[in-house]
Amino acid sequence: MDLKIWIKRHFNVDSKIEWNCPNCKSNSLKIIKEDFKSEETAESKEFRSKNDDWEVEWIKLTFNGKLLCKNCDENIFFVGTGNPEHNGYYDYELDEHNEEYVEHFTPTFFQPTINVFEIPEKCPNSIKNEIIDSFKLFWSDLSSCANKIRISLEVLLNEEKVKRFENSGGKRKSISLHRRIQLFSNIEVRDFLLAIKWIGNTGSHIGEIETIDILETYQLLEFSLNKLYNNEEKEIKKITKEIIKRKGTRKRNK
Repeated sequence: MDLKIWIKRHFNVDSKIEWNCPNCKSNSLKIIKEDFKSEETAESKEFRSKNDDWEVEWIKLTFNGKLLCKNCDENIFFVGTGNPEHNGYYDYELDEHNEEYVEHFTPTFFQPTINVFEIPEKCPNSIKNEIIDSFKLFWSDLSSCANKIRISLEVLLNEEKVKRFENSGGKRKSISLHRRIQLFSNIEVRDFLLAIKWIGNTGSHIGEIETIDILETYQLLEFSLNKLYNNEEKEIKKITKEIIKRKGTRKRNK
């Protein structure tokens, strides 16, 4: 997962799109300019008409458009917001300074969903679905995104058969997520899940989550899922264990 691709959330119609295709996972998306439409919002028009000191940068836009994958022909529809940004530059050929405004846009929703990282194929669907739901929220509501990631941990622990209840004073009592993570037998992954949980908790406090916080959490989650559900890594560990045990070449089935 390349953080610099995701930390930059805005684009213009001439931008090179670096998000991966949700179907073939390739970095082959392009904006279909003829299908891209933006309009000034009614609120923005009203504000402009009532303020004599109005400036261009205050315009608020909405957009809808389409991305096409050049590799598999998948169509991805997306919507969002935008505004003009001032761009001053010097034209050396004409020997003059030029001023222009370029419309920049920020997506709020994709259909189908753009995946921020690739989820292992063997990851159970119950976990996968929660993570994909968090990807949807990544573009529009970071606090809700963090909470959804936290929920994915609960589902992960359920799939890994970590107990959910204990008896206390003769009564059945739910075990907290923090305690369940501490009970998880996979020591290698345990600390990563705990760190993810803390970010999920922070998501309950509005304004305290930033894009980089979510992206770092996704890094931890991606690493944890690969440790748990990446068959290639498990096979490497199995081979290593057998070689060490036999102190030489391992036994193979003929």
